[in-house]
Amino acid sequence: MSNLNSHNLDGTPSWMRFAPYAALGILIFSLNSGSELNYFLRGYLVILQAQAGIVLLYFAMSKFRKKPHK
Repeated sequence: MSNLNSHNLDGTPSWMRFAPYAALGILIFSLNSGSELNYFLRGYLVILQAQAGIVLLYFAMSKFRKKPHK
């Protein structure tokens, strides 16, 4: 079984594919590290922010990806 969508990123270095997710993790960490919330509430917020951020990153990366003209 071939994954046709992975062929769009063949020319990019691996660090460039990892960079948006690393930036998302740094942003979530910086937002939650300064809060004075309960330990469990902070953990819950991290999970919610990570899920929402990954979904938003997925749609943003698919929108900005170069698509071949047919």
